[in-house]
Amino acid sequence: MKNYLSFPFVYFLFLICLFAECKDETHQNPVYPEAEKQNIDSKQLEDAFENASKIGSLQGLAVSRNNVIVAEEYFNNAGPKPDPELHVMSVTKSISSTLVGIAISKGFVQSVSQTLSDFLGEEVDTLNPELGAVTIHQLLSMTSGQDWHELGDYSEFNAFASAPDQLNYVLNKPVVNTPGTVFNYSDGTAHLISVILSKATGMDASAFADMYLFEPMGIGERIWYGDNRMFAYGGVGLCIGIHDMIKIGNLYLNKGFYNDQQIVPEEWISTATEFKVSTGNIIPFLTDYGYFWWLGNAHNQDFICANGYGGQFIFCVDELDLVICSRSDFRNLTRTQAGENWYNILNIIINEILPAVK
Repeated sequence: MKNYLSFPFVYFLFLICLFAECKDETHQNPVYPEAEKQNIDSKQLEDAFENASKIGSLQGLAVSRNNVIVAEEYFNNAGPKPDPELHVMSVTKSISSTLVGIAISKGFVQSVSQTLSDFLGEEVDTLNPELGAVTIHQLLSMTSGQDWHELGDYSEFNAFASAPDQLNYVLNKPVVNTPGTVFNYSDGTAHLISVILSKATGMDASAFADMYLFEPMGIGERIWYGDNRMFAYGGVGLCIGIHDMIKIGNLYLNKGFYNDQQIVPEEWISTATEFKVSTGNIIPFLTDYGYFWWLGNAHNQDFICANGYGGQFIFCVDELDLVICSRSDFRNLTRTQAGENWYNILNIIINEILPAVK
């Protein structure tokens, strides 16, 4: 007896085969082939980048795993190189923290127990002796106790930036909480770290960074803006490209090594990224703080994050050997718009890109 397959059944088999071929073709020709090689789901990554492209001010987004850039896209006529008119905002703080670790290893600074008075002496002791007693540890962990308003609906950043003497503006701010007890995010605090570096090393923090960090790592074009006393801003003002940000992220994942050279002591990498204080959930996703690095956990993965206004990020997951970086143009945006973009970019990083990593 002959066996015949009915037409509907044959057609059903044809559809299955066609679907399988299409699926196989997608797998063989992913949008980000290097991502598949590094065990990242290319389709999920593609969807994440598509969503990111809808954020109007986003300039660039890049993903690196195992020291390999697996995906990068640029928008709004931007590219991987730095924009000399657009700094990475508070990502600068994480660089300043890195420089403190280098300065300690080179003997310019003894320890994080030294006080502001040790470096600014009579100037701070005359203006604000309570502030002079604040330690480097307390400055780096944003627990100086100094009065400052930065996050939330109101920021005094513009008042600080436009002051006729920015350092004097910071030094005159009173200490209102016991140092070491309350997290209070402050660009003034970060600027004091830059001043300490300058006083300790005898060179501007930017020049110190060139000598001991940027040039040894082959970090390219860069600008670091300074105040009216020519101190580099400790919390903002650094212009670097996305590839440079990726390098910084990998430097931390590689325990301070770059090309087999110890740029930053491994001990400092650990110290700077360990829990120092809770942020009190003052902003989404980033629950704790180290030394000018934000800390958090998502999808059962601990991460560290250099975090800048409007959507500048160096996001690192040590266990996955993963670095994700973004830059965004915050100019001409309201504070609310910049905050929305910041949230949307970080949400894509955490809830769309991170889950794609296997």
